[in-house]
Amino acid sequence: MRTISARQTGIIIFLTILANKILLLPSIMYQQTKADSIFGILVIFFVELLILSIFLYVKLKFPNENLQEILQKKIGHFCAKFIIFIFLIFFLFKTMLTYSVVYVYLKDLVYQDEFGFLAIVCFLPVVNHGVICGLRSISRTFELFFYLVIAGILFCFGIAFFTEISMPVFFTANPLTIFNTSFKYLFSFGDYLVLFVFIEKINLKKNDVKKFLRFVILGILIVSSIFVIFYAKYQITAFMHNNALADLLVFSVQFNAIGRLDIVAMLTIMTLGLFQLEIFQYAFCESFSMVFTKLNNKFAIAVFDILFFVIYFILIGKYELMINFTTSYLCYFSLLSNFLLPFIIFAVSFSKNKRIKNKGVRDEKSN
Repeated sequence: MRTISARQTGIIIFLTILANKILLLPSIMYQQTKADSIFGILVIFFVELLILSIFLYVKLKFPNENLQEILQKKIGHFCAKFIIFIFLIFFLFKTMLTYSVVYVYLKDLVYQDEFGFLAIVCFLPVVNHGVICGLRSISRTFELFFYLVIAGILFCFGIAFFTEISMPVFFTANPLTIFNTSFKYLFSFGDYLVLFVFIEKINLKKNDVKKFLRFVILGILIVSSIFVIFYAKYQITAFMHNNALADLLVFSVQFNAIGRLDIVAMLTIMTLGLFQLEIFQYAFCESFSMVFTKLNNKFAIAVFDILFFVIYFILIGKYELMINFTTSYLCYFSLLSNFLLPFIIFAVSFSKNKRIKNKGVRDEKSN
C-alpha cells in the first residue's frame, strides 16, 4: 500500500485547520462576541485536540487497518457503515461550504460578477483529477506549495502592520454568548476527521508524533493570529469585512512603486481553497467506497459531482442560504460528526473482537 509520511500528513492537517476560518469566520463571529471570538475558537481548538489524540491512539493501536475494518470487527457491519456514512455527509457539505466562501471572495474582489457555473466547471476537473491520482500525489503537491502558502500568509501579516492597528478590546461578551456563538459556527471545524478516513494510508509511528504536531500547532497559531490582527485592525467595522486574510491588506494595497499587493492574498487564498477542496472530496470518495464497497473510486467521483451540482444549484443555490443552513442545522450535525463519532470510535477500540474471544474459548475447551 502506498502511504504518506508524518510530514505530509501534518501538511494536510495544516490545510484543513485553515479551511473556512481565515476569510468569513472572523467577521461573522465578531457580530455576536466582538474580539472575544478569539476565546471561542481557542476553546474549540482545545477540545479538538482531544479528537486528535483519539486518532493518534487508534492509529498506533491499529497501524495497518482502515476505519471500516476496525469498526466492523468491533461493532458489526451495519453500525460501521452508518458511522462512515455520517462522515460522508460531513465531507460533502464541508466541500460545499469551502467552495462557497472562496467563490464569494473571488466574485466580490476579482471578477465582480456572477460566474458560479463557470467556477464549478473550472474547479471540478482539477479536483477530480487530484482525487483520481490518489492521496500520495495530492500530499506531494501540498508539500511542494507549502512554503509558498506560508510566505503568502506571513506577507499579509507583515503588510497589515504598515497601517494603524491597536490592541483589540477583550472581555466584552459574557461566557454564554461566546459559547452560543462558537456552537453556531461549529461546522467550520472538524479538522481532524479526514485522518480517520484514510488512517491506514498514514505512515505514523511514535517517534513521528512530534513532527506531526508541529504542523497542527502552526495551523492553530496562524488562525489565531489572523483573528487577533484582524480585530486589531478593524475594532469597530470588522463585521463589514468578510474576507479576513485579504482584508488585512485593505488601505495598504499600494506600496510605493510596487503597485497592488492584494494579488498575494488572492493567490494564497486560491491555492489554499483548491487544496482544501481536493482533500475534502478525497475524504468523501474514500468514505463512499467504504460504504458502497462494490463501487470504485471513479463512481464515487461521479456521484460527488452530481450531488454537488444538485445541492448547490437546486437545493441551496445562494451563498446566504448556504451560510444560514450551516449555522442553523449543520452545527447540530457537527456535534455528531465532529465529537460524538470520534469518541465512539475511541470507546469501541477498547472492546475485544468477539470472534477472537469465542475462538479462544473453543481452543481452551479442545485442550
